Amino acid sequence: MKVLIVDDEPLARELLQNYIRKMQGIELTGVCANALEAFAVLNRQAVDLLLLDINMPEINGMDFIRALKTPPKVIFTTAYSEFAVESYNLNALDYLLKPITFDRFIKAVNKATDLINKERELSTETKASLAPGADTLLFIKSEGKMVKIDLKELWFVEGLKNYIRLWTDHGKIIVHSTMQNFEDQLKDHPFFIRINKSFIVNLNYVSEIEGNIMRVKGEMLTVGNTYRDDLLKIIDKHKFE
Repeated sequence: MKVLIVDDEPLARELLQNYIRKMQGIELTGVCANALEAFAVLNRQAVDLLLLDINMPEINGMDFIRALKTPPKVIFTTAYSEFAVESYNLNALDYLLKPITFDRFIKAVNKATDLINKERELSTETKASLAPGADTLLFIKSEGKMVKIDLKELWFVEGLKNYIRLWTDHGKIIVHSTMQNFEDQLKDHPFFIRINKSFIVNLNYVSEIEGNIMRVKGEMLTVGNTYRDDLLKIIDKHKFE
């Protein structure tokens, strides 16, 4: 797991570095004194986890996370308790109050490690189910022409009475078909699941689920009660407690 420290306090940075040195399976990819330095690091390399201070000059930790299009996992490290609720609204994995003890640090990092490993396993399974040779291509008639659809790039399918709309990496495609017909086409790909009468989603593009609301590529979709049990079976298989 690749970790980046972002903190304007030299002593705090040194403490976190010492903790990381004592743990296995963690690679420290950089140490930054502010958000601007962290932006530069993230533009150069992939990072799995941010150990991020909140109260920093110019750009605070909260605004830094909001500015990232696809932020890594984050554990906030701060002396201020009043930002805890807001941090979880930003999907923070944990919130460590300074001074941070080693046992508390271990607990937070292990939580991040388990979650990241679960996501990697899910991604591996997805790639296997949608690998070359796994029949990932469909040619669909749309607007009088045959359009190639790569299922790896299909976010979700939206039902529109006698038509369906395919939301993909390359835009939206309208097809004269029914949801049932298209669901049958996807039956051999386990990461496509119907969540209500009008939507089939690719779980690889789901970023979060809260109650009956699912976020897929920035779109908020409702999980119907009829379809919820099937969704929960898949989630439980990959859930981290």
